[in-house]
Amino acid sequence: MFEIDYHQPTGSALVQADDVCFTFSVNDINPREFQSLRPKEETLSWNKQAHIGGFRVFPYGDYNNLPTQIKNVIANNPTAPGLLGKKRDLLYGQGPQLYTETIEEGNYVRNWTIDAEVQEWLDSWDYDTYLMKLIVDYNHIESGFTKFVQNRGGRINRNKFIRLEHSQPDRTRLAVPESAKYNYIPSHCVVTDWGFNHINAVRKYQSYRLFDFKNPFNSKISMYYSNMYSFCQDYYTVPDIYGSLEWIRRATAIPFILKSFSENSLNIKYHIESPGVFWENKKEQMKEQCVIEKKNFTEKLFTEWRKNFLIKVSEVLSGEDNVGKFIHTESVVQVDGVNLSEMGWKIKVIDQNIKAFIESQIKISDRADRAVSSGVSLHGALGNINESARSNSGSEQLYALKNYLATGISIPEKIVCKPLNYALKANFPTKNLKIGFYHMVEKAEEEIHSGDRMKENI
Repeated sequence: MFEIDYHQPTGSALVQADDVCFTFSVNDINPREFQSLRPKEETLSWNKQAHIGGFRVFPYGDYNNLPTQIKNVIANNPTAPGLLGKKRDLLYGQGPQLYTETIEEGNYVRNWTIDAEVQEWLDSWDYDTYLMKLIVDYNHIESGFTKFVQNRGGRINRNKFIRLEHSQPDRTRLAVPESAKYNYIPSHCVVTDWGFNHINAVRKYQSYRLFDFKNPFNSKISMYYSNMYSFCQDYYTVPDIYGSLEWIRRATAIPFILKSFSENSLNIKYHIESPGVFWENKKEQMKEQCVIEKKNFTEKLFTEWRKNFLIKVSEVLSGEDNVGKFIHTESVVQVDGVNLSEMGWKIKVIDQNIKAFIESQIKISDRADRAVSSGVSLHGALGNINESARSNSGSEQLYALKNYLATGISIPEKIVCKPLNYALKANFPTKNLKIGFYHMVEKAEEEIHSGDRMKENI
């Protein structure tokens, strides 16, 4: 009998054979060492441009798929989506609202207001949904793409934007025309399926000029990239959460390990950790071999090879004398200049004290949760993450909330609302209106009348 229970997003597995059972996980590398495996050169600079149609495109990430990579890592994690959802709610507050700006007695003041004409225009294209999408994009990648769509009034000097549209960041890229040989400043956006899952992705891409706030009606349709600048990055933002991706992956694998223990009454003898680079190298070798043999490479082919490999591992583990040999022969050497670093397999023999093993996994998960909270810049009290495994007090949460509203939403709001505020200025130049997110100032329980306190209304 031989059975493998895969956890596809992480590559982890529970392997069961007649005389041996072990858990198996793929770890890219220890998070502390992750920096050593990142590319040593700037991978988002102009010299890594791709080409499509008549454009040179600036790739977003090592393989032009950073938004998709972040999406996949976060979606499979039990903690990160909730933290990002909390940040979304905190930024949105009570919703978008028009305002004017004044200075009163030396203090900056927002005068929240209602304008029927402007509100009618906003409601005509569902501005609320548009802003919500940009909030979600910002929380994941600290940037967002907006399409400005004009009416046909330009023929009679009555230019106006009829709507703004959200453009998905996994499909939108900055670019320059091929004719601009020595121009490395993006002037266009190219929209298509950058995964190239169908032939139309190459043939039927869409291109738009970048929005020019000094000449807003220059193009019938234009695109705007609103983002937080990243240090020494020319084009795209590298979000803060990027540095936490390895912790998120590690935390994602742990529930699968605990699931294996709880659902199987087996005497699991080993826990195996393998370096992710080992599997990447094997996959590349298989692709090269398929080219030589003139046959198509498929993921199914690689999965079958991995299954056979794990069968061989179980055969080796059946004899304890072979374990040391197995670790030695399956090590991977990473070349870094003149230095060689070995990333070997780790086979941990699990004694009968399974409780200690499980507790160690939970500690790793707790540490990962705190790293994720730090990566998304959200106080642990607001995300219900703390080191003592207890609920945060009301005063602690209130303090964290007030601090976040005072320091954590101004820049995100400015970036999210920037395209819409450009449109308001272009469409209604005499009104001096802007849009932002209205937030009520929370009070402590002791500052509220006893009959209106939360505990009296639950």
